Formats: sequence, C-alpha cells, structure tokens
Amino acid sequence: MIPLAYLATVAVSVVVLAVALRPRRTPAPSTPVPPAPAPAGLPATAAHEIRVILAAAAQLAARLDTAA
Repeated sequence: MIPLAYLATVAVSVVVLAVALRPRRTPAPSTPVPPAPAPAGLPATAAHEIRVILAAAAQLAARLDTAA
C-alpha cells in the first residue's frame, strides 16, 4: 500500500511540474503598437547646465583620486 501511495505522489508531482513549466502563450495584439514619440530637443540653456555638471564631476573625480 505504501509503494502505491508513493507512486501516486510522484505522478501527481510530475503532472504539477509539467503544468507549471509549460510555455505561456500570449495573444498577438490586434492592432500594431504605435512607435514611441521622438524625444524633444534640449533647451538652449541646457548647454550651460551640462557644463556645470561636468565641471562638478571633474572636481569630484579629482578629489577622489587624491584621496585614494
């Protein structure tokens, strides 16, 4: 009786594992997805802000280089 219960448990486990590992099928979208809009250009004042950020990053890198 015990071997039969063991075999039944193994069989149920194999079925559960097979169901869990089967590939999922996702339905194809009925309408094509539109492309994402192009990013807007940088504003005219961004060049100055970018230079300030790069200068701060260079100063931080110099400080960290001397500290190491």
